[in-house]
Amino acid sequence: MRFIITAPSQPHVAAIAKSIYETLKDFCSEGDMKFLTLPDFYDNCSYFERRITKFGIKNFERNYNKNLTAELENFCENFKPDFILVLNGTNIPVTIQKHLAQYKIFLWLWDTVKTYPRLQNFVNCADKVFCFEYDDIKYLREKYQIDAQYLPLGADEKIFSPNENLARDIDISFIGTASKSRINILEKICTRAIQENWAVKIGGLFYDTKHFWKKYLFDFKNSALAKFLDNRYFNPNEAANLYRRSKICLNMNTVQHKSLSPRTFEICATKSFQLMNSGQNSQGLMNLETDLATFDSMEDLLEKISFYLANDDLREKIALAGYNSVMKNCTLKKSVEKILAQSARLKND
Repeated sequence: MRFIITAPSQPHVAAIAKSIYETLKDFCSEGDMKFLTLPDFYDNCSYFERRITKFGIKNFERNYNKNLTAELENFCENFKPDFILVLNGTNIPVTIQKHLAQYKIFLWLWDTVKTYPRLQNFVNCADKVFCFEYDDIKYLREKYQIDAQYLPLGADEKIFSPNENLARDIDISFIGTASKSRINILEKICTRAIQENWAVKIGGLFYDTKHFWKKYLFDFKNSALAKFLDNRYFNPNEAANLYRRSKICLNMNTVQHKSLSPRTFEICATKSFQLMNSGQNSQGLMNLETDLATFDSMEDLLEKISFYLANDDLREKIALAGYNSVMKNCTLKKSVEKILAQSARLKND
């Protein structure tokens, strides 16, 4: 079977897409696969083009999408794929959706379809839809009569793996994008960390580095968090290394997601202890009472941080259970196997 894999160009999405492509190489000949980035207009336009488009003048965006569609048409015509695996899909303009509809499409959603109107149109073009968010299965069935399959983004075990020789010299770590609730929680943790002399490392983009004054504004509003923040994108290898060095890896999922995030599996895959907000549903992939620890409130979180920092053996026992569950059920390789199984069935139909 010949695959074209398409993905947006944002760094965090591109990194996962690369892992999927590399995992596919374990099953398919490299000559039977092509990877194509589909950069969004807003990721490539100038400041002037962005502003004028926001005012309703769409000429630049239309020309950009026209050229991107022509590039895709030429790419597909030369390669002649059996399937196109569309990763994420939130950035794909309608003109490109129409072209992709000529082929057999596997759409792997990495966000809830409910928040992306453009994506809701695209699901009708797909021959098979895989959902990151379990609740989307019911939504797609009721609204579009689409029989989607739950398929979380598992951990890439080639990157997220244990390293027993690495010292756990960081008490608490967190990697993620900024949100108001996350910043509030982390500010309180970091305030306590200063009092307790905890070693803390926070990574991710919390303010725009293009404007120097945003750093000073952020530092003024979040003085404790600023002392421990490394404000930049962490690539997968850097993230894995930070997890390996951490005694407690925080995982704070956003309110709109109730299914386990890739970070949940990646932390466990490094055999690290995870403390996650309650309210998530593992759909049987993990035991959230034994594979990690959860917290219900700010007070509960601070109490559990103190408790688990003082109990090394218990942390290690829970981390091992989480590792075993992920290796059994939640690796990227197992997710890719399910996609390939579906493609074999579809090709034979």
